[in-house]
Amino acid sequence: MNTMFIAKKCPTSLQFLCQGKFLFPLLFCLVCHPVSAQSLFDSLYDARILEVHFASGKADLDPDSKRILDTVLLYFQNMRGEKTVRITAHTDSVGNSIYNEKLSERRAAAVSNWLTTNGLPENAFISVTAFGERTPILSNHTEQGRYQNRRATVEIARRVPMTMLEGRVTDKSTGEGVETTVAFRTKTRQDSTRTDTMGRYRVQLPKDSIVKIEVVAKDYFFESITMKILGSPELYKKYNLSPDIVLPPATPGKKAVLRDLFFMGDQAILLKASEPELPKILKFMQLNPDLVIEIGGHVNVPYPKKHNFKLKPGQTPADYIMEKQESWKQSLSGRRAKTVRDYLLNHGIPASRMTLKGYKNAQMLFPHATDSNGQEMNRRVEIMVTGRTGH
Repeated sequence: MNTMFIAKKCPTSLQFLCQGKFLFPLLFCLVCHPVSAQSLFDSLYDARILEVHFASGKADLDPDSKRILDTVLLYFQNMRGEKTVRITAHTDSVGNSIYNEKLSERRAAAVSNWLTTNGLPENAFISVTAFGERTPILSNHTEQGRYQNRRATVEIARRVPMTMLEGRVTDKSTGEGVETTVAFRTKTRQDSTRTDTMGRYRVQLPKDSIVKIEVVAKDYFFESITMKILGSPELYKKYNLSPDIVLPPATPGKKAVLRDLFFMGDQAILLKASEPELPKILKFMQLNPDLVIEIGGHVNVPYPKKHNFKLKPGQTPADYIMEKQESWKQSLSGRRAKTVRDYLLNHGIPASRMTLKGYKNAQMLFPHATDSNGQEMNRRVEIMVTGRTGH
């Protein structure tokens, strides 16, 4: 691999020789301005990658390539914060390897020169790297494959400060720490870590990002929280935010609401935003292979506080209201519960470990709900532990 540093053009710029699986892992560093190695590992690089292609044996940029590079300039101008650019260039396997090495250098230079000539700051570059024919993305045995390999990539990256988040996972009944895996999901990153014997965890996350923290542990119902990463314990206290998670034990008779499971109005079809919830239910069932559960569906059909219903003996206002609904709505709670049951069946959970029940509107959390929050909480699916296999 040949790397063409442009420090002679910009003696104040920092140049890195970078390769590998991650976006900018540091292997070697030519420093014009000293920077601590720790600062690299305290940062997350959020990148956009664009690609241009070349004719066989050529390093000239055609009109289509120039339009793509115009997009690079636009991304760079609109991306906030400290930004950097990395260019890599490649060839197909036609010709000998020495010629292709030189050809990829010319392609890399063509891209970098065009960008700087058209307004990209020279000190934006981290590296300009020529790979020759050594990193094909498709087979060179077809014309289409060779075309895809005759490429240059431009990565535009933004440096995002990271900060440490520390929290604890505990048993709701005893207050003791729980050893388990904690998963983190932001808009740009997914990560996980293990708690220690005291239930404590530490993880670096992008500062000011919104993170969803999820925990699924054996013998417990799963829990999740969503919070903003502020950067200091004082700020979390000020805004009444906590990264601590309390897990309710999954024992017979206990219930858990699938809080992030939302359906289309009056339908048993899950909203796309709810899809990440289903794998958590599956993992709960896989981690607790001896648990038997009831999947219960509920709908929102509230009634006014003041009413003059003519109730039959033993009939509740909820029963009366539900009786007036169309038959499809009466069965909606059961069909929503069935959506969850079918997902688990399709992913290998035995039918013998699950029962199904539609509660209609008999167990509304807010029987007189008028606002959207109360109505949303009435529309829910719950799981209840009913026993253990073999017991």
